Amino acid sequence: MAPNIKKKKTGGFGDAGAFSFYPTKNLGCLGDGGAIVCQDDQLAHKLRSLRNYGSTVRYNNEYVGVNSRLDEIQATILRIKLKKLTQFNQHKRELASIYLKELHDQFIKPIVEKDCFDVYHIFNIRHKKRDLLKELLLNNGVKSDIHYPTPPHRQKAMLSHLTGDYPISEEIHQTTLSLPISIGHSSDEIGKVIEVLNRFGK
Repeated sequence: MAPNIKKKKTGGFGDAGAFSFYPTKNLGCLGDGGAIVCQDDQLAHKLRSLRNYGSTVRYNNEYVGVNSRLDEIQATILRIKLKKLTQFNQHKRELASIYLKELHDQFIKPIVEKDCFDVYHIFNIRHKKRDLLKELLLNNGVKSDIHYPTPPHRQKAMLSHLTGDYPISEEIHQTTLSLPISIGHSSDEIGKVIEVLNRFGK
């Protein structure tokens, strides 16, 4: 089953939806890849053109586009993996449920909404001593990641677009930590991560 909100699938909101097929995603290829979905024929025509040099007819460019076509090897890999996507999603949901149930309440865990079906591309927690926590995990052979260390309003590319203070964003980016959760992890491995985490601060 695909991620959804009130049984409406992700990608079905608004004029268009975008999906990443980055290797670490639930449905990932071996390199970079992605897809856009929409319900408007005119918009779909333009999007197809934009990913192919702005062209639908060879050597005739209707728009200023890019070369962003999904190559055949990546498409083949995705086609095979797509058949097991429901299985992948369910496995990650099971791992997430272990975290949610067994992680100590000193960590801020993801909120589980009744009407949302989350497939946990990442499992993100928050803690005021995030950096020490990350170091402890690494010292115990557990890799974690920060998604993302720098908030958007501090990115150089956004300085001319965003002004003012964003204290909630600052707090999130200073405390966020993504824990191991993939189709390659077992429930026993997640249990070991939890054991290390729950020792923290004791």
